[in-house]
Amino acid sequence: MANKEPSKKQIIENYLLSEISKGNLRAGDQIPSEAELVEKFGFGRQTIHNCLKDLATRGIIERTPGKGSFVSKKPVDRNITIKKSFTDDMHSIGMTPGASLIEYKVISGKDCPVKDIIKANDTELLYYTVRIRTGNGIPIALQQSYTRCSFFKNGLDLNALSGSFDSYIAKQGIDVKGFVTKIKAVEATPEQMSLLGISEKALLRTISTKYSDENTPIQTTITYYRSDLYEYTFSSF
Repeated sequence: MANKEPSKKQIIENYLLSEISKGNLRAGDQIPSEAELVEKFGFGRQTIHNCLKDLATRGIIERTPGKGSFVSKKPVDRNITIKKSFTDDMHSIGMTPGASLIEYKVISGKDCPVKDIIKANDTELLYYTVRIRTGNGIPIALQQSYTRCSFFKNGLDLNALSGSFDSYIAKQGIDVKGFVTKIKAVEATPEQMSLLGISEKALLRTISTKYSDENTPIQTTITYYRSDLYEYTFSSF
């Protein structure tokens, strides 16, 4: 049996979905206008209109009167009772996770602003890192981490900071027994807005500490999430 030829509507849809999948069109990007798609494919305006209407109904694009159509921004819906990494979050919404290192240094417990949380004494050494976490290349979160040097006998591999820190910790044989996370809505500083490439001032801040046992913190991470891309769910189930 011969394969059925795709309809004109399906050809346009396949093209747009492919562009989104390949990252050529990212969350928040404007897609070609109806007139541009008519010119590109030579199909009727109504066919193009119906295709975009269907994609909007399915939540793949958002249509704004007078402005155009844009790739939908998919928020992460995080259950607060389950420990998941940023990498897990990105995979859950079909985005490719990434990271760029902004700052790295070794500090003493005396200079650590979260020394009471991570339970560091004044002379203990900590790795301090600042990273921008991305999804499909889009800045989504700003992370500041304080990690106890004593857990890494051979030092910290900076190459690991381009990916999941949680995976790196696990590969070092460090067993994370539990975590504590606090959440708060905060106003972004001009520097944070610049690093995240946003104009909105609302951020969702979490302070999360991983423990090797009930009394021994491994790492405390302060993360500033874009509030338009992160949601937290509280459930008793």
